[in-house]
Amino acid sequence: MKRIITASIILAAALLSFSCKRQAPSETGSFLLEFKLPAECRETAFYANRTVSLTGEVDYEFQTDVCGMVNVPGIVPGIYDIITNTEMSGKEYKALLKDPDAQGIEDKARVVVGLSLMNQRIFEARDISVMLNAAVIKGLLISKIYYSGTRDKMDRTYTTDSYVELFNNSDEVQYLDGKYLGLAESVSPAAYPAKDNPDSIYLRQCCRFPGSGTDYPVQPGSSVVIAARSARNHLESALNTVDLSSAAFEVKLTEGSGNPDAPMLPLITNSTSIQYLNLLSGGPNTLVLFETDEDVMSWPQVYQIGKTSGERFLRIHKKVVTDGVECLKKPAQTDPDVNTKRLQEDIDAGYITITSVNGYNHESVERRVSRQENGRCYLVDTNNSSADFVVCTDPTPQKYDKEGLL
Repeated sequence: MKRIITASIILAAALLSFSCKRQAPSETGSFLLEFKLPAECRETAFYANRTVSLTGEVDYEFQTDVCGMVNVPGIVPGIYDIITNTEMSGKEYKALLKDPDAQGIEDKARVVVGLSLMNQRIFEARDISVMLNAAVIKGLLISKIYYSGTRDKMDRTYTTDSYVELFNNSDEVQYLDGKYLGLAESVSPAAYPAKDNPDSIYLRQCCRFPGSGTDYPVQPGSSVVIAARSARNHLESALNTVDLSSAAFEVKLTEGSGNPDAPMLPLITNSTSIQYLNLLSGGPNTLVLFETDEDVMSWPQVYQIGKTSGERFLRIHKKVVTDGVECLKKPAQTDPDVNTKRLQEDIDAGYITITSVNGYNHESVERRVSRQENGRCYLVDTNNSSADFVVCTDPTPQKYDKEGLL
């Protein structure tokens, strides 16, 4: 009899323990989210009837009211990303402004209004009020970066298949001529992190597109592929890789090197003797597109602070940057360290990373599709790669109709 009672008590305790573990977590009380339009907008204009997403412990979706407010009834406590973005025409955005002509925005331009607040700790009810950002959608975007590499047919690490892709997200022809592609320094620990350099970015390598103005057009909705190391069909060497034989450019120091038949994207600054775009298989890889009429070679080239030899980095002002993507390295046990970001928040408020610490897993980071219209894609561009990009296991160049991007 004693054994039966004891067993019953143990069973009841186990059931109680199981029941407690299965209980739904408590919720915060209700709180307000307020979204204010940028300061240049009229005080009587509001961010009305727009979608707001909270993603984290649980995913939520809300709509702002006519005053740009969301009354959140309560959520599961946790860490959340608060994201909202709305795309409108330049004409529509100018109608919200105090002085419609002061910003120099064309009626036909596309403007994104919104923000991405990452890693917000919401463990109790607290009102949150934020001011939104507005950005004119750029023409040329960095749309794909494949740097992880793979393994070849002999199961050896293989990294010569890396590439960068640029996409024309506008409705007009864009020209590559004279524009620059830069790769930021990747010293560990970060030599020149954005947190210590609010206005400058330090490049390890820099390429300048050839042409005299209209030699290298990119049609609306089209893209160009840049082989970082070798413009050839890498499927001849590895099963899970890419064919770069038709790449528009191959990065190299001297004409005729690498694949001599591939058009050259010349390295004009190079901190080491490396003769290709040195994308690291595990990251970090921070890329920027920029343009200027100044002589880039006259800009400062500096050593790492405290050193008088070794690599030198080209310092550029962030105002010349037209697009940037922050690819951080994934640590083994923790989240990426945002203190190592090389890009300021107004260029890239977030970051993206592959899922492998060292790479070789055939993953790429690719910009999501915002919408498909008149037979072409428009890509997401909110200046936040945490929201704009996803990690893909099919890094096929110039492919945008795959499920992960739509």
